[in-house]
Amino acid sequence: MAIHILGIRHHGPGSARNVQRFLQSVKPDIILVEGPPEADGILKWVGHAELKPPVAILCYRQDAPQQSIFYPFAEFSPEWQAILYAQTQPIPVRFMDLPISQQFALEEQARSTPESTRQAESASSPDQPPQAPADPGQPGQPSGPDQPPDPGQQAGHLQSAVADHKPDRPTVADLAKAAGFDNHEKWWEHMFENRSSSEPVFDAVAEAMQALREVPHTEEDKLEKCREAYMRRSIRQAEREMFQNIAVICGAWHAPALSNMPPRKEDDELLKNLPKVKTDTTWIPWTYQRLSFASGYGAGITSPGWYDHIWHHPEDNGIRWMARIANLFRDQQMDTSVAHVLEAVRLANALAALRGLPKAGLEELNEATLSVLCNGEDILLALIQKKLIVSDRIGETPTEIPKPPLQMDIEKLQKRLRLPPTADWKDYTLDLRKDIDLERSIFLHRLLTIGISWGQQQTASGKGTFKEQWRLQWDPGFSIDIIEKGSYGNTLEEASNAFVIAQAEASTSLKEVTQLLENALPAELSKAIDTLILRVNNLAAASGDILQWMQTLPSLVNVSRYGNVRRTDAEQVLSIVDSMVARICISLPAASTGIDEDAAANLKSLITAINESLN
Repeated sequence: MAIHILGIRHHGPGSARNVQRFLQSVKPDIILVEGPPEADGILKWVGHAELKPPVAILCYRQDAPQQSIFYPFAEFSPEWQAILYAQTQPIPVRFMDLPISQQFALEEQARSTPESTRQAESASSPDQPPQAPADPGQPGQPSGPDQPPDPGQQAGHLQSAVADHKPDRPTVADLAKAAGFDNHEKWWEHMFENRSSSEPVFDAVAEAMQALREVPHTEEDKLEKCREAYMRRSIRQAEREMFQNIAVICGAWHAPALSNMPPRKEDDELLKNLPKVKTDTTWIPWTYQRLSFASGYGAGITSPGWYDHIWHHPEDNGIRWMARIANLFRDQQMDTSVAHVLEAVRLANALAALRGLPKAGLEELNEATLSVLCNGEDILLALIQKKLIVSDRIGETPTEIPKPPLQMDIEKLQKRLRLPPTADWKDYTLDLRKDIDLERSIFLHRLLTIGISWGQQQTASGKGTFKEQWRLQWDPGFSIDIIEKGSYGNTLEEASNAFVIAQAEASTSLKEVTQLLENALPAELSKAIDTLILRVNNLAAASGDILQWMQTLPSLVNVSRYGNVRRTDAEQVLSIVDSMVARICISLPAASTGIDEDAAANLKSLITAINESLN
């Protein structure tokens, strides 16, 4: 029986290629991958023609969807290539990490544990593995699987406290420094991502991680210990099922813990009686922007677009990359010749030779680009960073994948209205006299009413006019909001109506309810509008505050003007306006008497606003 522990970086073309080669050479009969076991049922979609990375597995708590976590995959992610290999053989492939249902429960338990108790537990356990820094993602925000070959963050989803007296310990940055690199990203790139030879690297990675883990420490990370115990249990389970050639794909930080197994009894004790909550999983599109460090993703990389390039063109000496830059500049109406490209490639390779590197990496190519193609202009390099080095690529998921009803309804509307989600900004000018543009406007306004700001109105062309200007940019994090709002209805119309009605019933402010009404009318939420009009009328009648009436009236007048363009009957709103104007006219003389200068100035501005509205 053979067990192969492959410690990898979660997103890297070199790691992915090494995993691909290793699996093809050893031909395992089962593959275990670091990831949530709850998602085993949706692994069958990997390899499907319509599941195009970057994509992510979204795991969320059923009763509190904001407690969620993403497991993103690019085509150059080692786990993706391992799962793809298993599907094409075919051989069994399973996720082996501690179930998310238990991770969420442990996180909740950790947040409710007093700080003093945590520190006391830490002090009593001096022989535990060093605690990795917590993910930048907070509960309810996207966060990713651990990323051992640092960029400064070894692992962990647990949002646990780190004692102030934590001693310094070596990281991968120290390994890079020892190798003569002042940047651990550059060291990792040249050691692994740009490596074209097929020699094994997994033993070296495991040895380096073992050295880092042996540094003395005082902190205990219960979740990390449980995760590694469960991974070992998964390996033992595969052995009991008589698999003879087991490949294990895990973050490099965990490799030593899975190679040197403690007695089974110790792991069983750790995993005994762990709490759990109910969770669900699905596939969602992801973006290269959200794979980057800049997004706050814990296992992020600096250059997903560049990594995609060297995954597909590992032998490129820089010519293909420079040609893409030239093409980008030409699209921006900037003259760029073949001579520019050749000179930039020559300079990049000369820089690599001077630095003792086998080939030019991204840093050398960037310096050559800045000098030759950008004429020293940093702003042009920023354009390359956005469009090519990071890239605005977004993945796709099949419509048949099981999803919450509200999410399916929104995706159908996006497709029918020809509003595809994009990772970069896309502008739309809507003419509300056209049926499709009116439907698009209603759709975007309904999303806004439930808190999903996919679209932002850029130019206010005036209420009651026939044009709207929108800027759209999709964020994968909207998936969590959609799941959360799914409790209000299975379709966008149902959910929007129910959500706005719930807000109206909870509010006692005339101004807030009027704003809800103003937002609900362009979204054509008929049920909510009826409730809101009644609520405005009741609150106005019950209030004796003339200033509140005066602040609210201009908004109500704007609401009434939607009737002409949006085919909405605004007579009910106008009747409230008439009633409120009468109340204001009766109360205004008394409210204008015996007031100080500031109150008088405020009242004057309100009178002016009301006059303009009525005119």
